[in-house]
Amino acid sequence: MRNLPRVTASPAFTSDVMRAVRATGERRHVPFVWRMAAGVAMAACLLAVVHLASLQYTRRQDLAQLRVEQQKLQAELQAVKKIAAEPEPVVVFENSQGSRVIMDLDTAVQPASYRTFD
Repeated sequence: MRNLPRVTASPAFTSDVMRAVRATGERRHVPFVWRMAAGVAMAACLLAVVHLASLQYTRRQDLAQLRVEQQKLQAELQAVKKIAAEPEPVVVFENSQGSRVIMDLDTAVQPASYRTFD
């Protein structure tokens, strides 16, 4: 291609081509059905994109809510583990027949007038 001589079009080239196109008289006419089909296809694509975007948005919201709930549950679990790690003082009463009574010292030491049954 570089070896070929450079040729420029004549100044009347564009007008000659346009005149030849108009002279044929044949106009390209796209049927109405095809134009409507293209419009419907574009609308369907737009609806699909909007629907997918809304699904992704709700999925992200649900994921954020699950993360918040997981953090709350982990904090609650750590609190329960801390309570379970601190043993309460208990007293065990056992007799020869195998009856066993276990009392924690917190409720056993309190006088009856201060005891609440909440």
